[in-house]
This record gives sequence, structure tokens and C-alpha cells, in this order.
Amino acid sequence: MTRGRSPVWTAVLVLLSVIIMLLGAFWVIRAVQHSSSSTVAMVGNESISEQEWVNELKRRYGKEILTQMLNHQAVKLEVQVRHIAVTEEEIQDDLAERISGYSSPADFYQEMNTQFGLSADDLRQESEYQIELEKIATADIKITDAEVDAYLKQYEQSMQKHQFDLAWIELDTEESAQQAIERIDQGEVFSSVAQSMSVDTFSAPQGGALGWIDQDDPFQPPELLKAIQDMQAGDVVGPITLSTGHYAIVQVTDIRPAPSAKQSMSRETARRKIALGQAKPLNEIEQQLREKYNAYILSVAE
Repeated sequence: MTRGRSPVWTAVLVLLSVIIMLLGAFWVIRAVQHSSSSTVAMVGNESISEQEWVNELKRRYGKEILTQMLNHQAVKLEVQVRHIAVTEEEIQDDLAERISGYSSPADFYQEMNTQFGLSADDLRQESEYQIELEKIATADIKITDAEVDAYLKQYEQSMQKHQFDLAWIELDTEESAQQAIERIDQGEVFSSVAQSMSVDTFSAPQGGALGWIDQDDPFQPPELLKAIQDMQAGDVVGPITLSTGHYAIVQVTDIRPAPSAKQSMSRETARRKIALGQAKPLNEIEQQLREKYNAYILSVAE
């Protein structure tokens, strides 16, 4: 609720596949180089040996890890055959899309490193792989210049959106809503009124704070979004009648442009994004490439 999640979840899903691949390589190396029973963890007087650890990882994730590694190798081979190249501008476009759900590029990189242990170089490598795979998937799809122009115009408009740092008080009767607005008009602090009167159990303990939301956030009541469009930082509006039958009083704490690491997109990236809407799912492309290059798993046994 504190920021747009669609691009973030997309990034996370892709990044999780990278984690599996990287850890897979690490586990295999460790298994080969350390076949001893050296202890890697303790709980009470019980120990967990390195071999037990590796065996459990292989049992749980072995097939997924190997499949991801095969995907990367198969894509690499196809890129060589098709003479596909990825430009720096395309990589920056892809990273910008992932970063767009965060307040700044620094926040994005910090969270990816803290939560997943991924460095900036890891993220660049995954972006390059993703773009290569998308180029393979869209190689035979024709997109007109007019389609690209329309896509870029829509993209530029989306970059002009704003985010609002909101707090609200949700009430279940019009009478209680009027009481709340009267308390605020008389000088009582908004957060105090929210804590004592709001029926929203999620935000009430935080003084009604919803955090930063996009001006078209699909998870927020449309009546609320409509009300805040012309508000300025510090404004309070309400009561607003909600479709649920409840009432809301809203405070705009701050306003900022929707975060984006890059305000423009290359025509080549736009063309590829449009073509993806007509392409086969990327996991099907990966499967086809594994079959084309005769990729298969020999064993994931301990």
C-alpha cells in the first residue's frame, strides 16, 4: 500500500529465478569441493554437516536450479546463432522499469542486496538475459512505427503521474464522520483523531497513515483517488462517501512526481514491449530452446 507494487513484484519474481541459479552454481561447487562432513551450523548440541546441507538443498531445489542454468545456456547459444546484441540503453530501460516501484534507484539496489544478496552487477546480468530472451521471442513479430509512437506517448504520460503521501480516517457512519471532521477543524491533530475514531484496523494504529500511493492506485477506493487529485500538501478533505457505505476523511501530507529512474524509453525497447503482447510466453520459449539444443538433466540425486 505504500508504493506501486506491480513493477516491484515483477522484478522480484524475475530476481528470484536469478537467486536460484546463482545459489545453484554455488551449491554444486561446494558439493564438489567439500564432500567432507564439516559442520556448518549448530543448534544446541546438534550439528548440521555441510554434506547434509548440500543434500537437502539439492533435494529441494536441484531440478529447478539445473533447469534455470540450462535456460541460460540455451539462450546464450540462440543469441549467438541469431547474432542478437543487447545495448546499454536497453539494459537501462529494463532496470528503470524494475526501479520504478521504489522511491529512488538507491532504495531499489539496497533492497535487492539486503533481501536477496544481489549486487548491481547481478541485476545487470539478469536484465541482459531477460532482454535476450524477449528478443528471441519477438524476433519474427512485425511492429509498425505508428504503434511504437503510440506506445511511447502513453509511456511518457505515465511518467507524469504523481504520488501522494496520505493519511485517512475511515468511519462507518455519517455522524461519526462529521464528529471527526469537527475535531480536526477545532485544531486536534489528524493522527490522534485517526487513532481514536478510524475503523480501518490497518492504518489506525499508525495515525491513519497509508504511505505513498500512486494517483491511480487500483487498490485504493476510487472516490478517495478522485478527491485527492486537486489537493495540495497539508490539505484535509471530507467526509467522502465511499462505495462501501463508509465515509473517509483524507489528509495529503506530501506530493511528489511518480518515481522513475528514467523518464524516456528507447524505440527499440518500446518495439519489443509491444511485440511481447503477441509473443508466446517466455517459459515456452525457454522450453523450446532447451529442446532445440538437446538440454536435459542427467540426475539430481544426492
